[in-house]
Amino acid sequence: MDPLTILLVGTGALVFREMNKKDYGVLTPSRDERYRNAMEYCHQPDALIEEARLFTEYGLKAQAAMLKRRAEWRGRPAELKQAHEEVYQKALKSENIEAILEVAFAFEGWTATKKASALREHVRVIQEKMMAEIAQKAAEAAEAEEKAYDAAKWSKDHQESLEVKPAKKSNGAGTAKPFVPVEDTEIQESVVDDT
Repeated sequence: MDPLTILLVGTGALVFREMNKKDYGVLTPSRDERYRNAMEYCHQPDALIEEARLFTEYGLKAQAAMLKRRAEWRGRPAELKQAHEEVYQKALKSENIEAILEVAFAFEGWTATKKASALREHVRVIQEKMMAEIAQKAAEAAEAEEKAYDAAKWSKDHQESLEVKPAKKSNGAGTAKPFVPVEDTEIQESVVDDT
């Protein structure tokens, strides 16, 4: 850490301590702003640990714990940073909502809230895509069901017109007997009788 950073952190700590002695355990607007700025813009783990110590002195243990976690996150070795980035990229490419949310929760625990937020947004997009697919399948199923219903209704309506109905008995043709072939012996007997 360079001397200028140490001087700035030390001066800030003294000013912070003197201005806020009366507000022990209270997250005043100035403390909240200082906390948010440290969490977002401070990339030096030592400065974050110093801020955490100051917040602890003034009774703000939750903020101090988060600042310590942020210092741990910022101070990770390069190999661990690479492993975390690989997990993050794999989660962004995944479609497994439960696994993505677990990774997002882990990143939140490490105070990497931007990555966690991006993962939650990815989950939202996946859910919207799934809902659109479900709605489309439901619409297709409803359309197929409607076509089947219409076909069944048409079949029922037109079945009556396709049925063979007996002819009306107006001229006796409706009661005609069907053709029965006559045997040859009957024909010969009738011929012999006529002679």
